[in-house]
Amino acid sequence: MCLVVMCTTISSLFARTESKGVQSSITESNVNSVSSSSGTGTKADSTRSHHLKDVLVIGNRAGSKTPVAQTNLNADAIQSLTVANNLPHVLWMTPSLVATSENGTASGNTSFRIRGTDANRINITLNGIPLNDPESQEVYWVDLPGMTSALQSIQVQRGVGISTNGTGSFGASINMTTKDPGQDSYVESATTVGSYGTFQQNIAFGTGLFGNGCSLDMRYSNLTTDGYIRNGWCKHQSFFATFDKRFKTSDLRINYIYGNEHTGITWEGISEEKMKNDPTYNPAGEISDGVYYNNQSDNYRQQYLQVFYSKELNKNLLLNTGLNYTNGFGYYEEYQKNQTFSSLNIPKQTIGSIIHDTSDIVTQKYMRNDFYAANLNLQYEKNGLNLRVGSMFTYYDGDHYGKLAWAEYNQDIPVGQEWVRNNGKKTDANVFAKAEYSLLKNLNAYLDLQYRYVNYALKGIDDDDMSDLTQNRTWNFFNPKAGIFYQINAFQKIFASVAVAHREPARADIKDEFKNGNATKIEAEQLIDYELGYSYDNQKYMVSSNLYYMDYKNQLVPTGKLNDAGYKLMSNVPRSYRLGMELTVGLRPLSWLQLDANTALSKNEVVDYTVWYDTYDNSTDWNLLTNQKSQYFKKAKLPFSPEMVSAIGLSIIPAKNFALSLTEKQVGKQYITNTQNDDLTLPAYNTTNASLTYNFKIKDFAHAELGFYINNIFSNSYSCNGWGYEAHFANGDPTYTEKGLYPVAPINYLTKFTVRF
Repeated sequence: MCLVVMCTTISSLFARTESKGVQSSITESNVNSVSSSSGTGTKADSTRSHHLKDVLVIGNRAGSKTPVAQTNLNADAIQSLTVANNLPHVLWMTPSLVATSENGTASGNTSFRIRGTDANRINITLNGIPLNDPESQEVYWVDLPGMTSALQSIQVQRGVGISTNGTGSFGASINMTTKDPGQDSYVESATTVGSYGTFQQNIAFGTGLFGNGCSLDMRYSNLTTDGYIRNGWCKHQSFFATFDKRFKTSDLRINYIYGNEHTGITWEGISEEKMKNDPTYNPAGEISDGVYYNNQSDNYRQQYLQVFYSKELNKNLLLNTGLNYTNGFGYYEEYQKNQTFSSLNIPKQTIGSIIHDTSDIVTQKYMRNDFYAANLNLQYEKNGLNLRVGSMFTYYDGDHYGKLAWAEYNQDIPVGQEWVRNNGKKTDANVFAKAEYSLLKNLNAYLDLQYRYVNYALKGIDDDDMSDLTQNRTWNFFNPKAGIFYQINAFQKIFASVAVAHREPARADIKDEFKNGNATKIEAEQLIDYELGYSYDNQKYMVSSNLYYMDYKNQLVPTGKLNDAGYKLMSNVPRSYRLGMELTVGLRPLSWLQLDANTALSKNEVVDYTVWYDTYDNSTDWNLLTNQKSQYFKKAKLPFSPEMVSAIGLSIIPAKNFALSLTEKQVGKQYITNTQNDDLTLPAYNTTNASLTYNFKIKDFAHAELGFYINNIFSNSYSCNGWGYEAHFANGDPTYTEKGLYPVAPINYLTKFTVRF
């Protein structure tokens, strides 16, 4: 895993409160659930109000008896694990999770994979609203900087999970809720400083209850850092506000979320030679040796407006509705060498008597988009039956266009001339019904049926090669799920489930499907996921195991090539699978000592697979041939799917108000292409981190915490992500390989001071 920041409430797997300890902050695999929404909410008014707030996202959440492999984090855990980092590194302890970064630290462009599945195949929602970009199906965490400080809870469902809104869940789903406005007023400040010029300031305040059930919370975050590699800088700002109005049997919530990011481009990666001799090197924006274009950057502004209303219709029936509007605008700016004017649909330029068909240029590629969502859910609970029905409709309208900011040879090109434009419109609608029923005292059955309709229309000219990408695609998906949960006794639980998921191709997959040697149409993916889980927890030690078999049809896997924006080009493979075991162990023999560990062992393979290679005449002329070379594999390992991912954490309270944590993350060897070339792999790696925190009061009117964090203690040199490419030659010249790596920073430090009044 890449740079990980660990804190005091690290990966606690127990749900209990010790007289001298801290309450558990993370629960795993059906041991416990952070949400109390499984109750009926028909007791006192305070219980009803709490339940109404929880029900805002109940359609996406698995309960404690839902047959799903899950990890739950509450607000305390999220806050303690957030130290100038994005969500991928907050979730570091999740079994089967591998986090990645581009600039060598936990800020900037970061991502993750779960069970070898990349982030654009992981469904992510915020308050039940899809966060995945409808076109790329990715979540860009730099677009929501500082978001984790505003979260109340996170639930990670591994595998297909339960039906949710937005893109298909192909490796996991992550459901996040923002913080509820509190009943008491407060002011909070958190300041983080550290290596590579890192500085982050978070400020929050809440009014508490006022005006007959009203409350208001606001949060602001600002992060700047130079990053580890050259041009890996970040300048990020975010703002979150939530207003809540509580009625006797209903609740109204309004959220406003704003993010503004300016980030140096770091997606190109570096060679193995540079990794050894100059790991901070970044080729992006290099004009000549040591001379760079210094505005090689990604710039994006995004804002959300969310309105939720929940109503207790009677003691057994709850209504939840929601509206969301998301607006985004931004661009990335790049210096590029020797680009042809024809690739920009611009005539050759004549300067004096010389005609130039190529030039060094600076381009700006823009995105402007609007996203609308509306959902309606009903929950009915009575006599052991928990029934949820609902639907969501979303509509996306996004423009992509390019402008020429500068050209070295410019005869008559207007400043900022637009050279390409295309548009994508996507409609996504689903309806679902989920039922949990107590068949016997300790036996629960689960059935989940979802229908999803997707239409995606592309129109305009492709910015890569000026080809016409106009097309219209429609998909209809039926996703059934079923399972059972059995409470063996007070300490033991077991569950089994089978679930079906479908996923449509992303924008880049569709528009690039006939390029770079692809000869067939990109198809939707299908997954059948079989899960079997068991857990034992006697409050002193806990063990949880989960077995899974994920059977794929037409899974999209990386070809090894990248497009100009760093996206891995994909192709369908007819049949593939993931077979694995996830084991989690927690020990707390003493009130001041806790050990947590998990390991995931898996086999991830393509079956009966033929790979096609770009083939050139020879390594001198590099003339691309129409006839490609091929190689057949009876079985081949899936890219970015290590067979072992493990984590271990030791938490010690050496003295009152002090907490010490030590953590280790290990990730096995990974192929980075689908060609089984051992030269195109990421070697196994491990990293060790530590933290020491001290909690104290300031004259009985404020609570404060001071934390010191050390990352990659032993300065291990490794890359947590990469890309690879190979080409073959008809005349028998040796195979050409190219590799891009993303080095992780050596030992580095952060200090965080938090005070709350």
